[in-house]
Formats: sequence, structure tokens, C-alpha cells
Amino acid sequence: MDPDPPRLSRPMPSVCSRVLPALLLALSLAACAQDPAVEPAAPLSGLSSTYTDPYAWLETPDSPDALAWVARQNQRTLAELTQDAPLSDFISTATLLAHEASEEGGSGALPSGGAVDGKDPAVTTIDGVRHVYAGSNCYGTVDPDAPSPAPGADPVVMGRTCLVSLSRTGEDAVEVREYDPVAKAYVPGGFHLPYAKQTVVWLDHDTLLVARGWDSSDTALTRSGYPYVVKVVQRGQPLDQAHEIFQGRVTDTSVSPAIFRDRQGHRAIVLVRRPSYFTTEHYLVEGRHTLKLGLPPLAELAVLANGQMVVKLGQDWQTASGRTFPAGSYVSVDLDAARHDPAKLKAAPVYLPGPREAVTNLVKARSHLVVTSDENVRGRLTVLTRVDGGWKTTRVDLPDMSAVSIKSSSEDKDKLTVTVAGFLTPQAVWSVDLDSAAATLVKAGSPGFDASPYTVDQWQAVSTDGTAIPYFIVHRKDMVLSGDNPTLLTAYGGFNLSRLPTYSATIGKLWLDRGGVYVVANIRGGGEFGPAWHEAALKTHRQKSFDDFTAVARDLIQRQVTRPARLGISGGSNGGLLMGVALTQHPDLWGAVAIKVPLLDMLRYEAIAAGSSWVAEYGSVSVPEERAFLASISPYQRLDPTRTYPETLIMTATHDDRVGPGHARKFAARMEALGKPVLFYESDEGGHGTRGLDDAARARGPALELAYFASRLMPRHAERSVGGQVVAGAAD
Repeated sequence: MDPDPPRLSRPMPSVCSRVLPALLLALSLAACAQDPAVEPAAPLSGLSSTYTDPYAWLETPDSPDALAWVARQNQRTLAELTQDAPLSDFISTATLLAHEASEEGGSGALPSGGAVDGKDPAVTTIDGVRHVYAGSNCYGTVDPDAPSPAPGADPVVMGRTCLVSLSRTGEDAVEVREYDPVAKAYVPGGFHLPYAKQTVVWLDHDTLLVARGWDSSDTALTRSGYPYVVKVVQRGQPLDQAHEIFQGRVTDTSVSPAIFRDRQGHRAIVLVRRPSYFTTEHYLVEGRHTLKLGLPPLAELAVLANGQMVVKLGQDWQTASGRTFPAGSYVSVDLDAARHDPAKLKAAPVYLPGPREAVTNLVKARSHLVVTSDENVRGRLTVLTRVDGGWKTTRVDLPDMSAVSIKSSSEDKDKLTVTVAGFLTPQAVWSVDLDSAAATLVKAGSPGFDASPYTVDQWQAVSTDGTAIPYFIVHRKDMVLSGDNPTLLTAYGGFNLSRLPTYSATIGKLWLDRGGVYVVANIRGGGEFGPAWHEAALKTHRQKSFDDFTAVARDLIQRQVTRPARLGISGGSNGGLLMGVALTQHPDLWGAVAIKVPLLDMLRYEAIAAGSSWVAEYGSVSVPEERAFLASISPYQRLDPTRTYPETLIMTATHDDRVGPGHARKFAARMEALGKPVLFYESDEGGHGTRGLDDAARARGPALELAYFASRLMPRHAERSVGGQVVAGAAD
């Protein structure tokens, strides 16, 4: 998930006195309603070409019947967790830690176009409607040392105007308003784009390039729910008079505009068409014409520097000169040459990663380029300097076993700031002099817990096909290998995204300090080792990702770190699918399972929310071979009435407009109907992530989850009743 924006400090409310009682009171109001009639629980005929889904009514996010069902489930879950664990203590501690993290993050100058909501300075009320800041796009000269126009926005000094994106409840859809960062006010009569999923960039001070749905028809957006028509919008011009410059296809994932500039005055106006989630087509806009660039399908433009377009390759690429560059590389393409002959591009190497390295970002400074990468899942920073027509690489010395991210950079300076964080080291800010490649600590992070008793190791398991799967394990230095340590294992394994060392005071305080062990697995499907690591688990090969996760679990058990009764697993989004598969394929391996904002019905995922945009990752039910595989692993269909499952906590959000709450709701309903132990909680705040949530709301999900794991895996609870069913717990 994207990191939360920084928030202003404010008086700390009494969480114990207001959060939990308020939740229970609100939920009790719907407790007397009844669910709509559903078919008796039975195995779903998911292996056939069609099947009847008795819980399809739960897919509609705001259906009154579905929301009534949610309220009853929430009430029962909170009651269960309040009985089994000091839930209010978990919520109080997690909220305090979230508040401290907000203060640590600092603040910026808030837009003042509306009354600021006292609960969260990243929330404002405009015309009586609550909005959440979702970032900004500013026109003018950027200075990395300047205050931001809004939490999460790009920092700007000389730019006189910004486009601030506002989301109502943390969804992907936003309203866009023009904002003056000097006057700290919205611009009267300025650009204002109504609420939609949209991408907006500045062409000049009075002109925007906008991709959005331009009407309310069924074909206004792609089938994935994203824009595919790009128009030019002039200042003061009604949207229905905007001039169209490009139209993709309704079957695309999306089309979006981008503009690249450099210090030498070059400018590239680019339209990025995504026929699928990962593949791209790049078009240069020249006047009223577009030129399709001969880049490979798996490629992304990174920056424009000295008239050179720097491109990140997601696949091997043989250029017009006959030279082949490996996937994961950065290469440069001359902009003028591309305009002259866009189909036959030649390229020069910029940065070629090593065999266990994944490049994550590239930025430009005055005289250098800077690359962040992960080498064996450990963050690295490399300075690139132009020498004799090539690029000299210099590694910057930063703390090991950490994640490294570029915090701010400027094309006018040869300095930048980076953040460095590890599992036991809070995020610190470092200043890097690029000429000398020397890093200086500017600000150490404030610890949220005492990390001195703990250590981090990187171990590896061997998957079913012999592949080595690395994982991080955070544990006490004096951990006894008795097979009795409560252990929480998590992973993601999809979309070329990596699970890197991340500092969490909540994990430290509410899990490690209570005697727990924390494990992060770097399974295939992620981006930890570059494109090949991701591609190894695409579509019908995805079982490799699931097998990798299971291999790590078995390795922990074999090393006597833990045993199934003490082993909990947790994952969200694609990681929620991973948890669902782990539950249905190996229910005997886990003592507790948390499934968050998940995909679970893989035979209908294309028809739910933005699901059709992920066909390139998962495959499609319209392809027989892919449908057969999806049916074989789909957790919703694979629930077996005859098998015993560990109690499962399922969490989602009503306003998740990316995955949607339907997957989680249906899975919980089916588990309950089959008589399997399940707890369900759905938040009515936020979307697919935590963007825009106040400290209490942002902390509530992790607090509920860790209270659940503590009560199920810590050696204090022998057995308990869940929904009237006696469930064995971890023995003392």
C-alpha cells in the first residue's frame, strides 16, 4: 500500500473510552434484522462452466441487505475479540503509536478552501462533503526542502498553482481542484474536475491533459473501470468542449497522459496505453499527431535527461541496432531520434542490475542519475555519473538489512534525501552528496518500542521445484527452538511488488513484546529479484507462489521455531488470495488465518470492481486452460464441507472500489453456512488502503488483527466458543 501522508499534531483523544463502545453501539442498531433467504450450504459447482452462487447478493457494496449482514457480523466479531483478548488495550496502544508516527512524519500547509475536519488534518470538508487528500500535481519549479501544499502532495516553492486530488472515503476516484500554495487557498474559478477515476497533467499554466470518463455511458470507462480517452482542457473551458487527442479501447486496462521535461528545455508529451495491466504502448504527441514508439510491451518511461528518454525494461529487448538488453535494465533512447524514426529505436545502457538485484526507481539530479535497487531484498543506492560516453556507478554506504527510498530530489542540485528503515530501525532521513556519494544522517527515527532484545535474520526455504525462497525472521536474540513460539507469517507474491524490511511499532509493541516471532516471506510472483521472479508465478504457474509460501511455513516448523497450533498467517489484497489458498490447500498447517481486502472468488473476479484489469496476472475464465486452473485454486469454490479449518478472520472495507468487499463477504458467509469457524469485520472508512484515515481508524484494523492472533496463538487460551462451535486453541 502507499504510505500514509503526514498529519499535523493534535491532542490525543481517549481511545479506550470512545472507540470500542461507539463501534458496538453503532453495530447493535442493525442486529435484529434478518439475512435474505439463501440456498442451503452446499459445495459450489465451480468446476463446471456455470454455477449458482447463493451469496451473490453480498457483492453489491451498499446493498441494504448486505450492509445489515455486515453489521451483524461486525457486532459478533467485536464481541468475540472483546471476550477473548483485551481488545480495547490493543486499540488504545495501536492508536497511540499511529498518533506518534503521524507527529514524527511532520506536516505541511493545508489547503484552506474548506473547514478542516478536527479528526484528521488530511481531511477537509468542502461544500458540506468530507474529502480526503490524495496527493497533488504542481506546475512550477520544485524545491525538495519546501513545505507541501497538502499532506501527501509534491513539495513546491516557486510554482504558483497545484492540482490537488480529493477522495471522499479513500477510493481511487478523486475530485481535482486547483490550489495556490502561496495563498494557501483554492483558486477562484480555477480548474475543477468532478469526482472520477482520472489522470491529470499540466501541459502549461492554462492547459491540462486529462484522461477520465467524459460521460455517463456504459462505455465511458474501460471494462476495468479506468479512463481510455485523453482530451486537452483549457482554463475556463467546459469539459464537454474539451478537444480529444487520443482514444484507446474499452478492452484496455487504461490510457493516461504523462509529460517529461529536462533542464535543457526538452519536453516529451507521452500517452501511455495499457492493453493489459503490465503491457504498455507509448505514443509521443507532436502537435495534433501521435507517434507510436517502438518500445517493447513491458517497458516504462522513467525520466527525460539531456534529451534522452530513460526507459526501464520489464523484458529482454533487442533494439534496432541488434543489441539486446536484459529485463530489469535502464536504457536511454534519444528523443530527437525517436521523433525522426519512432518505430526503429536504438538504445544505450544506463544501468544493468546484477543477478540477485531488482531495480526499483531512478531519479535525476543536476549532474547525476540515482538508482535505488534491492540486492537480495536489501536496499541499495547507486549514483550514476556520465564518463566517456558511459555511466560510472558508485554505491552509497547505507545501513544494511533495510529498505531505501528516495524522499526528495532536484534536477537543480547534486544532493538528495533518502529514507532508510528496517524491521527494528524506524525510518531515518539521510542526506546524500552525489559528487562524493557520501551519506549523512539528518534525522533518526523515533522508536515506538525497545528493539534491543530482538534481531533480524534472513533464512531461506526450498520450494517444491528446488527454488530457494528467502525470508526475514524477526525474533528475540534468546529465542528457544522449541517449536512453541507464536509466529506470524506474511507474504504477498504478486504484481511484481516486493515485501521489503519495514518498521512497524505496532508489530513490535503488540506482537514481538508479547513473545511473538514475525516472518516476511519473499515468494515468487513478487518483484524481489526482478521481472523473472514475477513472471515465474503468472497465471497458470501461480501454484509456485503458493508452494513457496507453504515451503517457508514448513521450514519454520522443521527448524522448530514454531508448530501449526502456534503459526498464524496474514495477507491482504493479492496476499489475501494467498491466504485463502493456504487455508483451503493446507488447513492443517495453520493455527489462525487473517484474510484482508482479498480476492477469493477467482471464477468471478473479472466481474467484480476493477477485477478485469488483472487478467494479465491471474488469467481469464474465458480461456479454458486458465479457467480450469482458477477453478482448481479459487478459495471460495474450494471450501470443503468435509474438512476441518482453523478459525479465520476476514477483514474488508465497504468503500474498496479496487477489489470490492464482495469477495470477503461471500467467503465468510459460505464458511459460516458450512459450520466453519469464521470472524468477519468490515470497515465503513477508507478504501482498499488506509489513505485518509485518522489515527484511530488507521490503527483499528491492525489492532483487531493482532488481538485475534494474540488470543489464538499465545499460550493462554486452550479452547473457546466461536459462533456456538467449540474451537481448539493453542495449549498452554
